[in-house]
Amino acid sequence: MDNSKEWHWFKGGVVVSLLSMATYIVFQAIEHRSYPFGVTSGFGYVAALFGSLFDSLAEKTVIQNYLSKAYLEFFILIGLILGGYTASKLNKTREPETIPSVWKKYHGDNIYLRLVVVFVGGILLGLGAGLAAGCTTGNILQGWAHLSLGSIVAGMSFFAAAVTTAHLLYKSVWRKK
Repeated sequence: MDNSKEWHWFKGGVVVSLLSMATYIVFQAIEHRSYPFGVTSGFGYVAALFGSLFDSLAEKTVIQNYLSKAYLEFFILIGLILGGYTASKLNKTREPETIPSVWKKYHGDNIYLRLVVVFVGGILLGLGAGLAAGCTTGNILQGWAHLSLGSIVAGMSFFAAAVTTAHLLYKSVWRKK
């Protein structure tokens, strides 16, 4: 993969900061709220839509809360998909791969092993986002901007978990150094 088209970390940081400030302004204007957004609420909104189809769940407080408050986060999910696709088209860097080259190098090209690891990882990621009361987007990008102690602890936990996971998945790389 050609990395020459990637943005410098400083440029990316400035853009993320400006977008973060813009979301505060937009959310305040639309919903009269000053707390940050996150991706986890968007998934909660989708789950609430499905839950509302069942009479026994439709009246639950959690379902009603997500349906009434998380619709903007749903559009953020759509924007993430469209934005990623658009950026890859503009930069001509879209190279679909079933198994990433780093995974193939250290774990082989068994697609079933990859799918199991991705599935289990996705479940653990969702569980972690639930326990942390938000995802990395909400906790790190938005919560740190508010200097939220809970978000700072969650972000440090995310980082520690990422390092631990890298050690577990790529032991041979760490031993060589």
